Amino acid sequence: MKRFFVASTLGNDPHTEGLHIASKIAKLGEVGYSILEPTLDYEPLLDRIKEADAGYIGLSYRLSPQKGLDELKKVLALFFNTGLIKAGSSIRIAFSGLPETIKMVQAHAHELPCKVYLMQPHPNVIDRITDIIDFFDIVHNREQIIGALKDELEPPGISILDEIADEVVFNNNYLTEPPLDIPSNKAIGSYTTRIKEANRPIIRSHFGIPADTIEPTIDGIREIAEARVIDEVSLGSSDLSQRYFGLPEMFDKLKNDGGVPYKNEQDLIRIFNASRAGNFPSVKPYCHVTGIVDFIDVCIRTGMLVGAHQAIPLFWFNELDGRGAKKVPDSIAEHCEAVKELSRRNIPAEMNDPNQWSSRWAHDTVIVASYGLVSAVMTMNEVKDMVLQMQFNKPRETGDFADLAKMTAGLEIAAAVSKFRQNPPTIYRETRTGIESLSPNMEKARWQLGRSTLLQMFVDPHILHLVSFCEANHAAKPADIIESSKIVRKAVRLFNENKIDLMRELDNPIIQDRKKYLMNEAEYLLKNIAALHPEYKGGGLRAAAAFLAKPDVLAQSIKKRYMTAPGIVHSEYKNPDIVTRPTKYGFIDVVDSETGQRVITEKERLSL
Repeated sequence: MKRFFVASTLGNDPHTEGLHIASKIAKLGEVGYSILEPTLDYEPLLDRIKEADAGYIGLSYRLSPQKGLDELKKVLALFFNTGLIKAGSSIRIAFSGLPETIKMVQAHAHELPCKVYLMQPHPNVIDRITDIIDFFDIVHNREQIIGALKDELEPPGISILDEIADEVVFNNNYLTEPPLDIPSNKAIGSYTTRIKEANRPIIRSHFGIPADTIEPTIDGIREIAEARVIDEVSLGSSDLSQRYFGLPEMFDKLKNDGGVPYKNEQDLIRIFNASRAGNFPSVKPYCHVTGIVDFIDVCIRTGMLVGAHQAIPLFWFNELDGRGAKKVPDSIAEHCEAVKELSRRNIPAEMNDPNQWSSRWAHDTVIVASYGLVSAVMTMNEVKDMVLQMQFNKPRETGDFADLAKMTAGLEIAAAVSKFRQNPPTIYRETRTGIESLSPNMEKARWQLGRSTLLQMFVDPHILHLVSFCEANHAAKPADIIESSKIVRKAVRLFNENKIDLMRELDNPIIQDRKKYLMNEAEYLLKNIAALHPEYKGGGLRAAAAFLAKPDVLAQSIKKRYMTAPGIVHSEYKNPDIVTRPTKYGFIDVVDSETGQRVITEKERLSL
């Protein structure tokens, strides 16, 4: 059996993080690997397996369980019907998904044409790693790999947060947290007024139930609104809603998953009307992958985006991550136009690219620099209220000190860039927990959510993007969101009760030295990106802002791999030469590709 691993998500699922963890272990075990772009077309997967003569195949699906089982059956049938795999073959096939998906596959194992190794969602991450090592049949350096990964997964942190997190969940006392106040009419229609009135971080949460109709989502939003636990509902849109809104006939032809399947304006009106209860949470849908500017107008006509903000990607939601078909340069230009339209309508704008880079194992400098890029785009497009989202605990190997250094550096870089304008945009800080950091064990996950919220409070967020404790296990239902809101609100209250003592932790030299390093490295990277434009004559970040916001410069920056990450799998943009890994304290750095040990600066990386 050839020691080569080919991995792919199924059904165009864009969640590739798990495949990259598996490929990292494969590399440590001297197994070659190739990760494919998310797609609905399985021909490239068949071709790559045949071309590589792969001995290991990894398949993944993190969305709805039934769809995951259906897609697994479909691709296995293709393997055998095409003769790629024959009865008695020694090729090993692994599948990973949500716990309910794994249970469903187990129940239908007798219907599958071959053995499938199921990657169990063990509460202990070391057990999950061990399963992957066993799948690859790694023997000679098994213990060294486990030991190295254990050190990476458990970086030292701020120990007092453990104690306060214990108090957050003790005896489920958080369940007595009172509902949110009902905002004034002005706050219901104004995102920034709601923030000012709340005198606490306002809370937003994704919600949208994958189903054949929008009815379960309508019922769920009404329940959430009446419970008064969320200030803003981020409507989780289905794949087809993002691609084919206004073309209902496409919903009958193609697989759909990932969120609520709204098809037209009337659907959006009904969903929005369900939120007109309780504390009247505003509603914002996911950004679409086509017709983004026109969709802003549609949203406003239906009541959405009124009293809300909108998140727009910069580099993503296109061919790069498989969410859409647009070419990256065209997509960047469209996203910049969408930001300009939000500005024209005085809607607060967020560009969530730092999260996307984190999902693909980008090193910390790229994350910090991405705050500079999105701030430049929003600044130059006259955004008045700029939301910067900071996703903590992502990747899960990131430590407390690493997160605080990275986020505070990103905020300062953003502020420096925004000073290009005589009246800079107001910066609103938004924080969230990385889903991958949560355990499938619900009790542990509740504690983790509380602890992560405590860590986020060090940057004094205006907005908490609520990730429900259950999301490593299943998509959040209204009851999960209601309970999770109570957990984070108790964590906020306990942090504020201990704030004076806790804030001293930011003075830790580990944080301050790393922050200074990242700011210097990110500034070097951003100036080099600005220099891709022939009219840039040097100067600080303020001078670079106008060039950093130009779509052609941004397109060049990713084409030339100035902005890059190991997790990019698109053939035109992937970078096989870059290696990132957690170093001391959970810092994510670029290391030399030969030894995987020596940290490389941006000057050296760009020279290569």
